Amino acid sequence: MLKGQQIIGQKVMTLKEGKEIGRVEDLIVDTSEGYLKGIILENRSILKNARIILWSHLIQAGRDALIISGQEDVLEEANDLRDLSWQNKTGKNVFSVTGADIGTMKDLVFERSTGKILGIELSGGFWADLNQGRKMIPWPQIQLNQKDVLIVDQVNEDLWS
Repeated sequence: MLKGQQIIGQKVMTLKEGKEIGRVEDLIVDTSEGYLKGIILENRSILKNARIILWSHLIQAGRDALIISGQEDVLEEANDLRDLSWQNKTGKNVFSVTGADIGTMKDLVFERSTGKILGIELSGGFWADLNQGRKMIPWPQIQLNQKDVLIVDQVNEDLWS
């Protein structure tokens, strides 16, 4: 099990050339299927397109670096996938199906090898996190509407009581 914040900022290395080709800037999430689709590499130039690596091209998601076969695994002009950015959802409020605000989405939890999303990490605020810790909502309970608002089914609306 791995959290999105553990991947953000990690080096991406090639196995063939043995060199660093960048660092992870963001995750690409296929919310309809419940899987990580890939990663977005840091873009140091405002004029360049997004550089993306599909999760299926990762050889290993290690503790300190992600390993891909070679430079050919980097998609140079894949800006259409940038719309699936996970960072755009981090920090947004999460609501129950009855309309209650149940907390703030802080992170994504997924399987390291497959990229299957297991759930989201939810914060109830500084004091709630300090006293009770953050809560994990399983992915099958999450619904997304067209504005990418996170709505949760079948959850105790008083998670922080």
